[in-house]
Amino acid sequence: MPPKLDLDWKEYGPFSFAVSYGQKAYNTWVSDTVQLAAAVLGTAVVFSLLASMVLSCAAYIRPAKLQVYCHSETGSWALVTGASDGIGRAFVDELLERGFNVLLHGRNQEKLERIMKELAQQHPKRSIDFVVADASRPDHPEDIVAAKVKQLPGKLTILVNNVGGITSKPQYVTIDKVAAEHIDAQLNINARFPTQLIRALLPTLQESQPSIILNCGSAGALVGIPYIATYTATKAYVHTLTMALKAEMLAEGLAPDKKFTKGVEVQCYIIGNTLSAQNTTDIPYLTQDARACARGCLAKVGSGKTLEYPSWRVAVSSGFMKILPEGLLMKAMVGQMRERKAESEKEE
Repeated sequence: MPPKLDLDWKEYGPFSFAVSYGQKAYNTWVSDTVQLAAAVLGTAVVFSLLASMVLSCAAYIRPAKLQVYCHSETGSWALVTGASDGIGRAFVDELLERGFNVLLHGRNQEKLERIMKELAQQHPKRSIDFVVADASRPDHPEDIVAAKVKQLPGKLTILVNNVGGITSKPQYVTIDKVAAEHIDAQLNINARFPTQLIRALLPTLQESQPSIILNCGSAGALVGIPYIATYTATKAYVHTLTMALKAEMLAEGLAPDKKFTKGVEVQCYIIGNTLSAQNTTDIPYLTQDARACARGCLAKVGSGKTLEYPSWRVAVSSGFMKILPEGLLMKAMVGQMRERKAESEKEE
């Protein structure tokens, strides 16, 4: 242990008061009791960080629990909203390959019919259907989807709330430049529709236990991104909604048991920059394609965490954003989004 100080604080004149209390503080700090407490606390913090790192790494190598939801003798169905393009279409492909029948949701009937024919040729042993409903409308499109689900020749065990996006053109503008109807449309697509769909389908999912609700969030919702304020705000809502629903299932005795033989699981994926028809921006080392994103999301099913990341790169970058000083983070975001905004305006 470091030696204690034994200074005659009276010799320091006008500084005697400061020296006296500084000496007392130092001697308290180097005392056996405080040093032991500090060592125990430091060791606990280190072990806690190591345990967190080990658990985080384990989530990327342990087998997923997705197949426990493919249990219905009459056929297990997954509903994927926004299934025509991008991440939604990738979810469809991945789920079909894993033995699920899939109900595709979108708003373009002709496009859905074409996709369904393609998928039927690729997966002749699976049942595939579609439902048309415009998620941007306020007149309860979720009721159309719920009615279609009731007609399925099997059990709905997976709900993928993927539909989302930005409806305004140009895409990157300050909020005062976005038309009121586009703000309403984004609120409907990204927040109202998935919430109402969960409300409408939760009784069905309870009857089909074990079942799971998978919500698609966004890394942008962790900080708020300029020029797409409404979008990132609605995705933050999705994160909180997921955590609240998970708590509700626990409070109502509907949380999954240890072997996932019953219960309704709720999980949200914090998705980073993903290439799609709507997003063509490629950020080095941080961008993934839609198929890799969907595959990574499904690999985290059953991890035990409510908010998950589809890849370790998204997890690391999100963690880095959390520890950066707010001012530095803001400057970095503003610089990048100004560039993206300028590129978008050139394309227009």
